[in-house]
Amino acid sequence: MPKTIRWGILGAGNIARGIAQGLRLLPEAQLLGVASRNPANAKKFAADFSVPRVYQTYEELVKDAEIDVIYVATPHSRHKEDCILCLENGKAVLCEKPFTINAREAREIVDLARQKGLFCMEAMWMRFIPLVQKVKAMVDSGAIGEVRMLSADFGVPTHFDPHNRFFDPGQGGGALLDRGVYAVSLAYLLLGAPGEIVSEATIGTTGVDEQAAILLRYPKGQLATLTASLRTYSSNEAVIMGSKGKIRLHEPFYCPQKASSSAFVEPGPPTPAGSPGLKDKVRTQLKENPVLRPVYKGLKEYVLPVVRHPDTIVDHFEGNGYNYELAEVVRCLQTGQLESKVMPLDETVKIMEIMDQVRQQWGLKYPQE
Repeated sequence: MPKTIRWGILGAGNIARGIAQGLRLLPEAQLLGVASRNPANAKKFAADFSVPRVYQTYEELVKDAEIDVIYVATPHSRHKEDCILCLENGKAVLCEKPFTINAREAREIVDLARQKGLFCMEAMWMRFIPLVQKVKAMVDSGAIGEVRMLSADFGVPTHFDPHNRFFDPGQGGGALLDRGVYAVSLAYLLLGAPGEIVSEATIGTTGVDEQAAILLRYPKGQLATLTASLRTYSSNEAVIMGSKGKIRLHEPFYCPQKASSSAFVEPGPPTPAGSPGLKDKVRTQLKENPVLRPVYKGLKEYVLPVVRHPDTIVDHFEGNGYNYELAEVVRCLQTGQLESKVMPLDETVKIMEIMDQVRQQWGLKYPQE
């Protein structure tokens, strides 16, 4: 693979534009060509981003021998078809999330990529954001003890249009695949595969999930509560709760630049109110913790554990954040790796299987299934 990795993009929408901006930050990457179902959009895209080659069809792009890797930025209802087109023509693939609309389609792509010996990855950019990587390392190091609970929610109201990709079942619409996938992927990253899944959804007039809530239970008793919505704003944060502390990924958790880490004081056995020094201990604890101060003014019997003031972690990323997943693809191609260890293909399939099971509980099927 040459030192400079030459990119093509299928699609010319908002995601494709973000990818083009991200590639500008990578000296070892060149955006060589773009194709769109609407040739006029491709021409404008090329003009806006100084892309030298514009193709009339997707087939023309994938047959260009000078293209090394293709970003599939089409609607996810097309991902299987477009990824297979790329792979059949010998092109490495980075495919926009969600990878496909179901696990069966995901497995078809993965099997073909492995059969062809070609690099392939889901573009779950959240996993490559520096602060997410830092938080993952903190959790793995035991900084907050054993993870016991996790919460994550992604909700932003979207203008209702029965024909756009958010609300059209024919395009794999709904909150789960568009937004819930981030929460499910974060839970998988930190807790692995769940043992049990319980979920509910609000199915709208077009037949897709407009709001969804998912509860994942893990073999060691951990719980993850995940929500997604097309209809309302949520906190758009994630909180990882452990036996010794917690970490909050501030809004937006899927591309955060700020987190808070809080340690817990180890609680001891209950102390009788009359023990020497108890008043001083209680006074100190309440003074240090603004949450306990108003709630436990009348505390008489026990000393409660204290949550220390949170430490703020700020990690500003470069550009729009897409550049980090793009850099991973460049690195993998230059070193001959066929999969990323940060976003392995088997995990992508497992995440799709979780979302399949969730939709099965709702009775939601897409027309192409």
